[in-house]
Amino acid sequence: MRFILPLVTLLASQSAFAKFEVHEWGTFTSLVGSNGVTQNGMYHEDEPLPDFVHSFGAMQPQAPQPEPVPPPFRPNPRPCHSKMCFGDGNDFFDHNVVTQKMETPVIYFYSDQDRQVDVNVRFPQGVVTDTFPAPVATSPTMGDIRELANGNTTFHVEVLPATSGNIPYVNSNNIYSHARNTASNLVKINNEQEKFIFYRGIGRFQPRMQIGSSGGGLGLYAENNADRPLAIFLVHVNEQGHGQLMHVGMYYGESNVDPESIRALEDHSSQHSGVLTGEASRNALITALTANGLFTDEATAMVDTWENGYLKVPGLRLLYILPRTETDSALPLTVSPAPDALKRVFVGRIEVLLDTDEAQIIARIVKERDAFQVASLGRFAEPTLRRILEVYNATKAPNTEVVALINRLITDAAHGDNGNLN
Repeated sequence: MRFILPLVTLLASQSAFAKFEVHEWGTFTSLVGSNGVTQNGMYHEDEPLPDFVHSFGAMQPQAPQPEPVPPPFRPNPRPCHSKMCFGDGNDFFDHNVVTQKMETPVIYFYSDQDRQVDVNVRFPQGVVTDTFPAPVATSPTMGDIRELANGNTTFHVEVLPATSGNIPYVNSNNIYSHARNTASNLVKINNEQEKFIFYRGIGRFQPRMQIGSSGGGLGLYAENNADRPLAIFLVHVNEQGHGQLMHVGMYYGESNVDPESIRALEDHSSQHSGVLTGEASRNALITALTANGLFTDEATAMVDTWENGYLKVPGLRLLYILPRTETDSALPLTVSPAPDALKRVFVGRIEVLLDTDEAQIIARIVKERDAFQVASLGRFAEPTLRRILEVYNATKAPNTEVVALINRLITDAAHGDNGNLN
């Protein structure tokens, strides 16, 4: 009888996974002004990826070189600003509006046997810019890209029963490494192996949830139930990198966060009811992700990947879990043969400019003039300044010198790395 309990436990743990199950997570990052419109300029890279990751248009796999002894830490092994991924001198970004950064979608596979699987991801309002393992087909490519549309990438992978094997070395400090900390199967394309399919992209679309700001408050609105986020959090991070999070409820498709609540969230000197910090913030995100379909190790891997960007980079941002209909519309995914279960959990990360924030930035620019530091606005300096120009031009009597200055600042932001913050 002593062998019965372990056997029952084993069978119960195996039944937790279907014979063939596929899970995906990722982030859409954008910046909106007080008018709720996503801003152009969302192509700046966040964290350097490993040098084995394939850049835009690559389709020829190269065998990763095993490194039995970890090399010295390389803080910037693949300095690929999204602009540079398109090649020097490419004027693509001068003629296309980029309002969405599709960051680190990873697709996990769970299978009890070796399988040949085709995965196709389409990005109707964008393109895929980074992949690993390399796809067998992708379009557009470097030679034929003209507009930010009709992205179409196909992977033909062999799903291996093993959960560990010969995958390329990644320093634990690299943001890419966290996604590997799951019980998922290995996937293989030619000589390239990984714990998942990895891809990234850039696009241009407006979130279905409407966002606006007036008087220092924030208003959210979903036109119908299908567009309502599955969970919403408002996060503020101060200049010291200390983050605080509060859950935002949406009732009857609407939510209003009053200025007093935002001021409480931005007050890091004392604790406020409903405001979470540290491990409690992480746990709230992990709980929401698992409640909507991810395994706990997957949700933890996602939060570990984006903890810095979500909870430590200064600014005010919304984090919300997209309804499945919005994910499938923005990024149609086909897996063949069809899995027994397909879970897709995407987080919308929206950097928020309150109307009061916009007024403060304009006041700084008018006062500091040429001394104004673009880097003080962080990674999102370019889209922020584009919105600031809109707001300033709408004032009663915009000063032509200030307009010229803001335009110069936008150019500086477009050509700089803005501190390479995420």
